[in-house]
Amino acid sequence: MGAHPDLTTRQAALVRTGADLAKTAVLRNSLDAKQELARVLFELRGTFQDEKGRPDYAAKSQAYRSAVAALYEASGLSREDSKRLQGSVRHQVGIVLRRELSTEQLAEYDLSPQDRNAPRRKGADADRVTSASASLPDQVAQLHTLATALVDSPEASTLDADTADKVRAVLADTAAACDRLRTRLEPEGP
Repeated sequence: MGAHPDLTTRQAALVRTGADLAKTAVLRNSLDAKQELARVLFELRGTFQDEKGRPDYAAKSQAYRSAVAALYEASGLSREDSKRLQGSVRHQVGIVLRRELSTEQLAEYDLSPQDRNAPRRKGADADRVTSASASLPDQVAQLHTLATALVDSPEASTLDADTADKVRAVLADTAAACDRLRTRLEPEGP
């Protein structure tokens, strides 16, 4: 990849590294390369700013999206391979985001704290929320996770986009309240 005039030196280096990882991920069918590419993309997101001046962890800025397009173009992969890889890497980026950002930060970015690909057994999560062995702070966090998963579930896909966005906004607000409540309910240390 040639120098991209709109990228910083760090961003250009991440794009080059990501392009190499993308190629390796496809040519060797390497999960390790996909996971490393996800970490590079997370780091790349942190070098761009969203409309609020924060790191662009939600990948909303046109500048970030252009850098990612340059990354996949520089990889030399076919359009088909690139699209297939992006779907797989998107899942890995979600894992990195949930590992690196707090529940409150995820809510601030309107990102789900739950892995959408995690197996969901109907009723299993609800049983855990009401379990007597779970602490009240854990139950509060689990309740928020369940509500967010419901909005993102296929059953909720019948909601129109505006309603779904409003519900997500309410959940983002409640996530912060849940975290504050959780902090107050957690026992103080020694």
